[in-house]
Order: sequence, then structure tokens, then C-alpha cells
Amino acid sequence: MKLANVFNARPAIVRLATLKMAPRVAYDVLKFSRRFDAEFEIVEKQRVSLLMEISGAGEGEDITIEPNSPEFDRFVAAFDEVLAVDSDMAVCPMTIHTLIAALDASEGNTLSVQDIAMLEVLFESDAA
Repeated sequence: MKLANVFNARPAIVRLATLKMAPRVAYDVLKFSRRFDAEFEIVEKQRVSLLMEISGAGEGEDITIEPNSPEFDRFVAAFDEVLAVDSDMAVCPMTIHTLIAALDASEGNTLSVQDIAMLEVLFESDAA
């Protein structure tokens, strides 16, 4: 899994945390979410650091980079390099199918196809 998977899955993880599930599944998701948050925070700190460096903003100052500017292009290229790095975060030790079955057990739980696509890479593979 790449850091891009972690960065892009943040909204789906946040939605997942609001859904009802059995206590054991909820506990496993909570433990994984804590690891995920730590990994996401590393990527986010790197993103902000790049923005500050490229924009010339100091600590606590507003960061402004105009779209389609040379600075914006530099930021995109640098952040793409960060996102291409392999993550060493362990995947959640349950399969996406196990998670979906647990969510299906409680009425009213919904995830979009996009959410599931973002989450799938974060969970153990079904392949034996």
C-alpha cells in the first residue's frame, strides 16, 4: 500500500467510525483507526511542510499557492513523490468482506462504492 492510499482513504475512515457494528468488530476497527490516524498525520505534516516551504510562509502564517503557478506545480510534484512512498502500516486484520458483513448486520449503515474502494486496500486480502 502507498501513502496515497492512506491520504485518500481518510474521509472513508471517518465515515466508517460513525457506523454501528458489533463490539468486537468496533474494537478491531478502533485499533486500526488509531494506527491509520498516526500514518495519516505523518503524510499531513509532510504536506503542510511542503506547502510552507514552497510558499515561503512562516509558522502560523496563511499559506497561499495559486493554482497553475510554478509553485503549485512544484508542490504537486513534491507531494506526488511523498504519496508514491510505500507505507509500512499493517493492514487491518479483517477482510473487507468481514467488515461489510458486520456493517450489514446493523440497519442504516451505508458506505458508498467510493468508500469501499478506498477502504479495500487497507484491509486484509480475501485471497488465501
